[in-house]
Amino acid sequence: MRLRVCALALLACSCGPRDEAPPIEVKVDPGLVLPRMARDRDPTSRPAATDPADAMTLHFIDIGQGDATLLEFPCGAALIDTGGEKNDLFDGEAALYAYLDAFFARRTDLNRTLDLLLVTHPHIDHNRGAVGVLERYTVKNVVDNGADAPHSHNDGTEDPGATQQMKVHAWLRDHPDKGVDYLAVGAGDVPEGGLTGPILDPIAGCARAATDPKLTALWGTVTHNLETYGDNPNNHSVVVRVDYGESSALFTGDLELIGLSRLADRYEKHPELLDVDIYQVGHHGSKNATIHYQMAMMSPRVAVISMGPYERNIPWTARKYGHPHIVALEHLVHPDYGVRGRRAPKPVMVGFRGAFQDKVTEIFQRRTIDRAVYGTGWDGTVVIAAHANGWLDVKTLGR
Repeated sequence: MRLRVCALALLACSCGPRDEAPPIEVKVDPGLVLPRMARDRDPTSRPAATDPADAMTLHFIDIGQGDATLLEFPCGAALIDTGGEKNDLFDGEAALYAYLDAFFARRTDLNRTLDLLLVTHPHIDHNRGAVGVLERYTVKNVVDNGADAPHSHNDGTEDPGATQQMKVHAWLRDHPDKGVDYLAVGAGDVPEGGLTGPILDPIAGCARAATDPKLTALWGTVTHNLETYGDNPNNHSVVVRVDYGESSALFTGDLELIGLSRLADRYEKHPELLDVDIYQVGHHGSKNATIHYQMAMMSPRVAVISMGPYERNIPWTARKYGHPHIVALEHLVHPDYGVRGRRAPKPVMVGFRGAFQDKVTEIFQRRTIDRAVYGTGWDGTVVIAAHANGWLDVKTLGR
């Protein structure tokens, strides 16, 4: 399978004797047992009837360390997460608004309207701009995991993401005149075939394109067996699948290994719900949010990591967290179950150890990626046109 890849701008790279970027070496386990999946039916060349107007375009916006993905459809738009780092060197919230303003200036037919704002979970790198989005644009529907109480970090300090989600709920209560519909997604409320409905899936086909996008929630807040599951907000992320004709994408928020395990168990009888073309890599490429059985079930053609660049060497950045981590990347490029598409070889910085607690020094090394794994910290904003016939066009806007 080949992807059409257009790199509008690339990071400059000088690879001398001390600056080599070898490929990621993966140890293959001959005894590894993977889930059996149906054969993928991907187009191997661009179909002659590919209609550029009949596609969903996924904009993985470069907002630094965090997530913000704009889903552009012929007949509407949705936004998944509104995060981004904010410090003396970079303002991810301003970057998000600037991108959305430019988008709506191009898509004047949408009248600065988002049909859906979905926040996967209440961490500030996923919801920093949520109230700002509600105030700056018309939003018809809001979906989150329903958490509406303060939460503290392990050190006892207040979690600003929890506070921000409470502010979103307060804004909705204070603005009934805006007519925004709201849905909280709990894992226990999600039926065997996934959860959908007019709030979660408000966009249909129209005169521009008849294809009806489908948004389906697969996970949310867990309320049972918490003694073994825990209260880490990451593991209460809303997981959503997006389909547009023969193209599909999966967003897992920051769901970690225990959540991924429960997710895989939930859909053991319906593995097709986890089989997608595009994977937004969980938890910004953390080592604890991508695993072999998940990759095998997804069988993605393209993966995108939303994270900040290595160059910003200050607290609460991708560099201090060690993102993206070599463990996640080993799964993403694995020859048996990794990302199936290819990209032009690109030297990148890969984390081997984070230092977000300032107890150790972070460790990064240069490696070359040639699978279709993209990162906003490497490539800038990543834009994927996912056509109704299954063909994918990928471009990077550069840093």
